[in-house]
Amino acid sequence: MIALEFIALLVVLTAAAALLSYGAEPLAERYGANFTGSIVLAIITTLPEYMFVIFASIKGEYGMAVGSAVGACTLLITLGYGSIILLATTRLSRRPVKVVELSKGTRVDALYLLVTALIAFGLAWEGNGFDLKDAAILILLFFAYVVHVAKGAVKYARANVDENQSRQNLLKSILFLLIGGVVVFVASGPFVDSMIRVATVLRVSPVTIAIILGPLASEMPEKITAYITVVRDGKLAEISVCNFIGSKVNHNSLLLGTMPIIAVLQGGSSVPGIISLPFIIMTALTVVATLSLSRRRLARWEGVMFTLLYVLVVWGAFHLGIGRLPHGPG
Repeated sequence: MIALEFIALLVVLTAAAALLSYGAEPLAERYGANFTGSIVLAIITTLPEYMFVIFASIKGEYGMAVGSAVGACTLLITLGYGSIILLATTRLSRRPVKVVELSKGTRVDALYLLVTALIAFGLAWEGNGFDLKDAAILILLFFAYVVHVAKGAVKYARANVDENQSRQNLLKSILFLLIGGVVVFVASGPFVDSMIRVATVLRVSPVTIAIILGPLASEMPEKITAYITVVRDGKLAEISVCNFIGSKVNHNSLLLGTMPIIAVLQGGSSVPGIISLPFIIMTALTVVATLSLSRRRLARWEGVMFTLLYVLVVWGAFHLGIGRLPHGPG
């Protein structure tokens, strides 16, 4: 019964992801891949992860919350990023490309990715956790990023006015995004719960659920949306890359910033013990991914490398027992 529920919800999320993919393309033509992928799709497809982290924090399961956030970030910049490159540059895409070309705007977005990752690491190291001061800094970083991308979208729209793109097509795009987003919001919570129940039945450890299985479930809508987009056309890979960049910036700033706020509301002062081996690995991988993005030309070998890096992280989680996770607010 649990397995059937899991499969049914996966089908529903796949359908929602298809709507998001088809809705994103016209929006990207109008406002650019950076705004569409980094802001619109990133916010919609990160909703499951927010629900997972917030609900876990409210229940006092900060180990699960931090582990899921760290695992999701690691997943995005290894398997997510690598597989997008592989799909776009092989026959798995209907219209493959030799290399994924990135715009100057995406390179700037990658700089935000690096800055947010290093600042989050520095704040966690400085106080051995996150408090309200850290939350304010992280949330301000996120809104600075949103303002930057929004300004870029306005400039792009002014420079790329297309009279052939009718208002009807744009409204259809927005409708697809709204429907897909609502379905993701409604179905992702039960999907994450079903994934955890399956893991419990299989007797998988809580750390593994937090770092590996939780992110696989909560990030599923985002990955499916990105994959469908690239399979349709390799030239659309930048939308998916921007989606992952935006989500990662989101994780490094707003998502991590919500945890100390919840801790304070529950009578604590901070979320301690953030610095752990998984957190350090995630930050190091982010630096590597940023160096890759700065090249603006993503080749197939990079896709292979980042996919193998995820395999290495999974191996470490199972065989080295990585994960010293916090148990409650300080």
